[in-house]
Amino acid sequence: MLNDAHKLHAIEVYLQCFQQTFENNALLELFCHLVDEPCFDQLRTKEQLGYVVSAGTRRSRGVQGFRVIVQSAREPDYINQRIELFIDSIKEYISTMPDELFKKQREGYMVKKVEVPKKMHSQGNKFWNEITNHQFCFDRPQLEVEIIKTLERNDLLRFYDHYISPHSIYRRKLALHVNPSPLALQQANDETNTNENEDELDAMNDVELLSNADEERTQTEVTVPVDLNHEAIKLIELPIIIDNLVEKKSTEPEQSLPKKELNLPKVEWIDNIHMWKSKLSCYPLAQAYDKIDVPVLCKL
Repeated sequence: MLNDAHKLHAIEVYLQCFQQTFENNALLELFCHLVDEPCFDQLRTKEQLGYVVSAGTRRSRGVQGFRVIVQSAREPDYINQRIELFIDSIKEYISTMPDELFKKQREGYMVKKVEVPKKMHSQGNKFWNEITNHQFCFDRPQLEVEIIKTLERNDLLRFYDHYISPHSIYRRKLALHVNPSPLALQQANDETNTNENEDELDAMNDVELLSNADEERTQTEVTVPVDLNHEAIKLIELPIIIDNLVEKKSTEPEQSLPKKELNLPKVEWIDNIHMWKSKLSCYPLAQAYDKIDVPVLCKL
């Protein structure tokens, strides 16, 4: 996909998991809650891939999954590798997490989930979301919190190994790449050249103003009477000399993850989405919760 408006690249990595049920919702949301902060810290703060970095759930027509979004000046292929390396490190992060920290994170998310919206608009959106999805579960937070209480570390690791791990044979991944079009790159180059010319003009004006100020300052004479029997002494004010102390700071971004590349499955590029979708079976529609017997998680 080409973008005519911006010169930056963007990628969304979506890992499809399962249908929406109370158990599946609670499991996926707790997993995303634990992973969101490490994802931002690694890809945004340490590696500085881009300004926009987020991880969370994605739901559509009764099906949900885990997604990572990054907007960056780097190529999407490189960003995809860094995202995969981060996903590969999630298992170690969850496995080595202290028990107290895991319980604290779980309890914190439970409190956040049942928090009453501060605005009527937010509460109304929650209710309308249930109506438009034909699910009509208006007490969803309270019901799912009761399930989150029972989730343990092994449940998250089992979920990760089956749906999220790059080494899982059951993994279903969709990566959307957005690249700048030639028009966007040309506009960006024109803006860069214009800004450079303006900066050069401003710098020349600043130098001229400073030189004029220095000349006026050096020509300033101050007369100080010393004694009645002596002539006045002329003091010439000299320009101030400022020592520029430049601190050398490392501009290399910190990378705690290795620079190796994972052996990912062969990529299937989709040029015509409509033709590709026409070859697939009908997409499963959202069902009412009372008609779903066994959650997918119990079948693992």
